[in-house]
Amino acid sequence: MSVSLKGLALTLTVGLGLTGCAVVPPNSGDNPKDPLETINRQTHALNMTLDEYVLHPVAQGYVDYVPEPVRDSVHNFYSNLREPRNAINNLLQGKGADSAVSVARFLINSTVGIVGLFDVASYMNLEHAPEDFGQTLGKWGVPAGPYIVWPLLGPSTLRDTVGYPFDVAADPSTYLYWGESDLVPYSLAQGALYVIDMRAGLLATDAMLATAVDPYVAVREAYLQNREFSVYDGNPPLIFPEDDFGDEDFDE
Repeated sequence: MSVSLKGLALTLTVGLGLTGCAVVPPNSGDNPKDPLETINRQTHALNMTLDEYVLHPVAQGYVDYVPEPVRDSVHNFYSNLREPRNAINNLLQGKGADSAVSVARFLINSTVGIVGLFDVASYMNLEHAPEDFGQTLGKWGVPAGPYIVWPLLGPSTLRDTVGYPFDVAADPSTYLYWGESDLVPYSLAQGALYVIDMRAGLLATDAMLATAVDPYVAVREAYLQNREFSVYDGNPPLIFPEDDFGDEDFDE
């Protein structure tokens, strides 16, 4: 049970935390990146409702009543659990140095940092190098495919959806409660806390999305641009518009 809750939480918080009401326009589906727009918008509306009545109030209460040092430690703990995933995907992308740093961060923070509650590695100038399998697929030329909004899970693409199970498998917490039915409540609590931590980190963006003309489009474009930015490590290729001259010849 902790597998699905923990591994899906980042996508869930992005999808639920940055949503707004939107009417399905008559040209829905015309965007080649979003051929499923009509269905996606309906799913987006469902996710928005769940966020409005559940996630947002809980996350706001978490920020209001839980001391910041405690929240920082919770965030560090979950960030540390993603280091094995980072190490594997950095290696698959040919970034040996970053992979080694991710391994070092996990070992240091899991021991000296007390199971990841304290980010000691950052004080040692071991910089965080986050990567996931969707980025790895993109690195090796796999196209993003259509934009997809999953119920409860939020925005994704076909490529990221395919990559998600591999990221779950690389998460150590996936195996923490394996086969232990008596520990299911702890698994659920851990997964719920992860979702709350991620949603709390997005509270500052709520006002910005509230002013968007079409929040659905705002979320979609932000997600797709962020993923492209991540795949190319902050340097996506420049795309120039085609000229209007075609193949006509002009005399000098």
